[in-house]
Amino acid sequence: MRADRLLATLLILQARGSVTAREVADELEISERTARRDLDALSVAGVPVFSKQGRGGGWELVGGARTDLTGLRSAEARALLTMAAASGRATPDFVSAMRKLVQALPETMRGETERVMASIVADDTTWGNRSESLLVEPRRDEWLEPLQEAVIDNIRLQLTYDTPRKGSSQRWIDPLGLIIKQGHWYVLAMTEAGRRSFRVDRITGLEPTGERFEPPPSFDLDAEWESVTSGYIENSMRVTVEALVDPSVLGPLRAMGVETVVEPSDTFEDRTRATLGAWNARVLAVQISGLMGGIELIEPPVEVTESLAAIGAELVERFGGGDVGRFVPPTER
Repeated sequence: MRADRLLATLLILQARGSVTAREVADELEISERTARRDLDALSVAGVPVFSKQGRGGGWELVGGARTDLTGLRSAEARALLTMAAASGRATPDFVSAMRKLVQALPETMRGETERVMASIVADDTTWGNRSESLLVEPRRDEWLEPLQEAVIDNIRLQLTYDTPRKGSSQRWIDPLGLIIKQGHWYVLAMTEAGRRSFRVDRITGLEPTGERFEPPPSFDLDAEWESVTSGYIENSMRVTVEALVDPSVLGPLRAMGVETVVEPSDTFEDRTRATLGAWNARVLAVQISGLMGGIELIEPPVEVTESLAAIGAELVERFGGGDVGRFVPPTER
């Protein structure tokens, strides 16, 4: 759309001061001839833009003219970009819109907003299945803003963290980036024990230490987070079993925490082939035992079948056998 290109061209002009048609063409992924026509169109439309010929020439706005399209304060821009990045899917339209917004901001704010964008990863996949998307509304968290400031300014933090299994603990962290996944925010950080990720809603205290840190050389937040999630999936599927699963039980399985990797191309009589996994055989057996009516195990490991049998024996011992617990229709009562 030409109006869209003209706006983008104007924003590039005011961001850089002086540009060539070739630079505009490269930035907007159009031909140099189209870029030159758009620059001429801006001039004809009354925008104070002119071209300088010769070596070092190009196009620029008369007197450094500017148009502030946002009126945003720094904190407002940071909040907007944070939630936009969390909701974005890295589509061409999203990337284009973010580029225009950043270029429209005053120069004093532009560098910070670019760092905000680089400090966030939006991961819209499930924990157990990298091939499926799970769209969950991102939540704001009281610790998000101070964490983001620390990421951008490279400030070491004293963290108080509470988990269901280990309880509350304190440690220092060098925050490297923020990630939004399945509606929850995470901070990826370096600690005394190495790289760790923390769920932001489990933070109960956060204090800046006043110390600055140097991020690892050539740090790539996307690549680091991919490594974290891959390691999680590998560790959480130490015991696996192949199965034919009724599609209706896939949701309950995942809701209970069963790591589920589906093979979409393998379907047998309305059942889908899947790999089910957990930390150990007992955990996996507990998780799937109540849904076995919709699960057919394929050559399961002995430790899984023994755990399932043990669960069955425990239930029989506790509740008895025979007709105990059998549903009796009203017509038979």
